[in-house]
Amino acid sequence: MSPRVLCALALQVTILGCASYDAMEGQVTESAPASPMVLHELEDVAIEEELRGERDKRDDVDRMESAQPRAHKPRSRGYRSQPSSTPDADVPPEEPGSIDGGGRFQNQSGEGERGGARTRSWFPEAFLWQPLVETGEDGTTTIDVLVPDQLTTWRILALAHDRQGQQAGALHTFDSRLPIYVDPVVPGWLYTGDQIRLPVSAVNGTSDPVDVSLSVTATGAVTGAGEASMHLTSGSSDVRTIPLVVEGAGSATIRAELRAAAGSDAAVRTVPVLPSGRPVERIRGSTLASTRTFRLPAPGGADASTDLLSVIVFPGPLAVLGAELERLSGGARPSDGAYGFALAAQTRTLAAHAGIEIDEDALRRLQIVSWQRIVRDARAPDAGLAADLLTALSNVPAPPEPGSHALVEGLRPRLVQTVLSGQRADGTWSRAATSTLQRVLIDTATAARALPTDRSGPRLRAMGAVERYIREVDDGYTAAVILASGLASGATAERLQTLVEAALTERPGGGYTVSMPTRAHNAWGVRPGRAEVLAWTVLALPADHEARGDLVSELMGGWSAGRGFGAGRADGIALAAIVAGLPGTPQQIDLSLMIDGAVSATARLDPAQPRVPALLEAPMAGADAEITLQAEPEVPGLAFVATRRSWVPWSDTDRVPGVDVRITPRGLALGRTGTLELSIAAPSGAKLVLEQGLPAGLVLEPSAETVAASAGVELATFSDRIVLTTRPFQAGEILDLALPVSPAFAGRFTTPPLEISVDGGPSTALAPAIWTVAEG
Repeated sequence: MSPRVLCALALQVTILGCASYDAMEGQVTESAPASPMVLHELEDVAIEEELRGERDKRDDVDRMESAQPRAHKPRSRGYRSQPSSTPDADVPPEEPGSIDGGGRFQNQSGEGERGGARTRSWFPEAFLWQPLVETGEDGTTTIDVLVPDQLTTWRILALAHDRQGQQAGALHTFDSRLPIYVDPVVPGWLYTGDQIRLPVSAVNGTSDPVDVSLSVTATGAVTGAGEASMHLTSGSSDVRTIPLVVEGAGSATIRAELRAAAGSDAAVRTVPVLPSGRPVERIRGSTLASTRTFRLPAPGGADASTDLLSVIVFPGPLAVLGAELERLSGGARPSDGAYGFALAAQTRTLAAHAGIEIDEDALRRLQIVSWQRIVRDARAPDAGLAADLLTALSNVPAPPEPGSHALVEGLRPRLVQTVLSGQRADGTWSRAATSTLQRVLIDTATAARALPTDRSGPRLRAMGAVERYIREVDDGYTAAVILASGLASGATAERLQTLVEAALTERPGGGYTVSMPTRAHNAWGVRPGRAEVLAWTVLALPADHEARGDLVSELMGGWSAGRGFGAGRADGIALAAIVAGLPGTPQQIDLSLMIDGAVSATARLDPAQPRVPALLEAPMAGADAEITLQAEPEVPGLAFVATRRSWVPWSDTDRVPGVDVRITPRGLALGRTGTLELSIAAPSGAKLVLEQGLPAGLVLEPSAETVAASAGVELATFSDRIVLTTRPFQAGEILDLALPVSPAFAGRFTTPPLEISVDGGPSTALAPAIWTVAEG
């Protein structure tokens, strides 16, 4: 009896469901559902293990694709805007040159003809699904498949069953390759002013020698071209390099073409080019009910070609949480180690209430990273740190609710007990041995707010302490923290509410803001920033207060894709204020961005996707133009953040007072390990966080972590930068580090600015080092 065979082909993916695939054209021609019975009842352990390995590989690919360089603008993945045009892949060569005997391009003038070789496409995922393929009487069948690319390993999963339901499965692999092919190896990104020697590989996959001609051209933000003739022996390859110069920002297209008598091949690669210089941001945020008109002037000396206006419109709190999730997934490291966990919990809660799906994999990855910092902080916390951790974990549900976390449930009782043990006999808490009464009240309010609602005894003692000292409270910030903690009622709450109201001031153009306290300190012993004051005030005001919307808008106005709310360890409080104070919108909204009356960008907010903000972008070209943002129909509940980003030349005045950092790349050459030398000096007791950019392709050797740890430095490594967190400096101490690094490209490169933060304060951007890599 002839079995029926279900066949599928997959490249680096798990077969979840497939379709007939025209591989060279990249079009699905017909589809059919997978057989649930066959896939579910598959018992071949080897096949199951292979599929599990494919899932792991797919996750690795996803992580690599998400590790993009963090430029000085928000990452727009997940935002929606008008589609933009892309460069034509089949671009003509420009100013070809010749290649000398050493394998280097020499630029020459001359005309080159447009190549006719077909450009290959990249197929990150390709499937073939052919169910109900009936074999012959001998149990075999033949399937003809056209596959793409010059060198790809394909996996064939064949599942078969006969009419009695007996099943079998097998895996097979084969390689698809072209007789000859060309492969330009390009970096993930470049910066304006970079110079790179780009390697281009030509491969002969046949058993005969072949003479080939190679031509390479670069267009867009990168210039350079060259051509060469090569003799490739059987099964051999040759690599030539072309010098390219980055002259602008935007996108660069590199086309390489290989010709021979037996055939030809061409490949096109696109490289993003980022601006260089000191980034300058002008930010304006507010609510958007109908139309808003405003100006954001550009700084003097800004590069007009990279002057860009970005407007993000948030339809509700889920969109804000989604943007914060995007920021942290991109490598941002918040001051509060538990902030990522709190963000994931808030996202799950709001998504469940809204009845929408969320990216559980992204939330899980964020919680895994954040949990490492929680474990470190929870080893021996004092009452203040335990209260911070409890606050961050307050939205994590208990088992068996969705989103529960068994490790959190195990940690919670110990944190609660630590907080309770820190309450003093008079009902107060204090994080410092000696402190002002104002800070003692802040510490008491934040500790009581962190406790579970069933701990009524400690909360009542704290309320008694607040009532005793209520007449000593004279600023709106302290009053707002106590009100938001729930430690006041009756006449005490009325007095505190009066202080909060007194701190509200009307803007000259309408709307409300809040005045900053002059002498108050927050729970961490520093002056509260504007974002923290706004957040506590929003949480303290009644839900129907007329000033609440203006304060939420101002809080959102300070948000950026690079630094979030900028509240430091109070980022979790700012997040809670946004969730509590920003309403959502139940209908579809059409948005228009106009520059001097001309529509530059449009977008649409979909009520079915409440966690997706809209992104509108427009080039400003250095103009001091009138900016208008319009929403139709008119609805309350929208918040927007407009950011004008420009780049200006570095100056000698760019420095951090009292801090001296010297960055020296040394001994960099292809094929060899060099060093990144850092010499850091800071005032006694200061703790620094340094963010140092890396050129494309350069990686830190594994031993770098050991080098950093031996100096008491915490090292975090990302694709385009490293983050170093020092211990507090001793008097007169100079910290020297020599981190081993290996470059992937030769040339002269710049990086993102060196960013320095002192004692958890705001980051200051400084001019980056220039990296020179020899060819080796």
